[in-house]
Amino acid sequence: MQNECLLFNDEAIKIWMRDRFLQELVSGQHPRKHDLKETLASLSVNPYYTFPAIALLEIAAPAGREQERACVAERARDELQRHMGSGNVAFLDEEGRVVLLFSWMSKEKLDSIRGMLADRFGPVFIGVGKPCNHLSDVGRSYKQALTALRNKFYHGAKRTIYYSELQSFSSDAGYPAEREKELYDLFRSAVGKEEIEEAVEAFYDGMLQDGYIPISSVYEYTIRMLVGIEKRAQEDESFFQSYPPLQIMEIVKVETLEELKRYVCRFLAGLWEVTAPNRKESHRSIIKKTLQYMEQECERASLQSVARKVYMTPTYLSLLFKNNTGKTFIEHLTDIRIDKAKDMLRSTHYKNYEVAHKVGYQDPRYFSQIFKKKVGLSPSEYRESACR
Repeated sequence: MQNECLLFNDEAIKIWMRDRFLQELVSGQHPRKHDLKETLASLSVNPYYTFPAIALLEIAAPAGREQERACVAERARDELQRHMGSGNVAFLDEEGRVVLLFSWMSKEKLDSIRGMLADRFGPVFIGVGKPCNHLSDVGRSYKQALTALRNKFYHGAKRTIYYSELQSFSSDAGYPAEREKELYDLFRSAVGKEEIEEAVEAFYDGMLQDGYIPISSVYEYTIRMLVGIEKRAQEDESFFQSYPPLQIMEIVKVETLEELKRYVCRFLAGLWEVTAPNRKESHRSIIKKTLQYMEQECERASLQSVARKVYMTPTYLSLLFKNNTGKTFIEHLTDIRIDKAKDMLRSTHYKNYEVAHKVGYQDPRYFSQIFKKKVGLSPSEYRESACR
């Protein structure tokens, strides 16, 4: 029993010494290049690598549970060492992340490693530095792997992130205020949570249309957008039931863009449900008034003019109309105009161009094209068939 304890302690000390030495190596604190291979061999570490490189792994363990994260990292290191074999070495860096020192020739194993560890421990982020000519230079590969790992925000855990494949950030054009307004219009007019998810996706697509921007800007703009929408919702609703306020610290803990989108969708969906009772009644009233104006003023009605009458923005009214009627504003206005034109062609002696003007078409040829497309007959043909 005593010998087993000594063996355990010797092995634990050896692992500690190995990790400590490798931490110094990747941080550039090991100046003695001439005895590097001898030292590695004495620590049972393979001293021969074909283009050595560093892969840095981070297990997405629950934030704030540091002791659990440390235990998970140790288990992941041991699993990784068994999977990669004795030709490569896994250890923990000073921040408790798993580091893999490997030969570049075996980089194809990294994807299978990610899958294997993900099955055991959950999502795994992997950043990989460039290969080096000499083992003494792996500190540079380690720094590159760390930079790649920091880009997990955009790349997530679904792929291995190589430093050599990273995109440079685009210039930050500033907060997209117009896109916040568009998102809020879509939020207000939505009839289901799926539409909210599509609107959120469109917001971020627009924000990143010119390429990735600094991650800090994405967090900042997300917070500004959610605060802005929350305030708009409170101002627009005649009653606003209690709803948990935005928790900014929860946002900055999110590690990837996909997680951030899911957080935003959950928050907006909850806000949407709270305002639903009042919103549905308001929507019915707006659509009813809109239809009345379209019927009464079809010859001069436009999306802009009707939106002013119902105190809505054209964008919001357009979305609201489509979601509640199944037709676009223009489609329904065209149907109204064609129905009125049919009545005139049947019951009056107005010439075709006069009918066109009275229902809102200044160009008689365009009116004839629309009429035939909708009815299947030209205005003259329709009048002749109606008079038989």
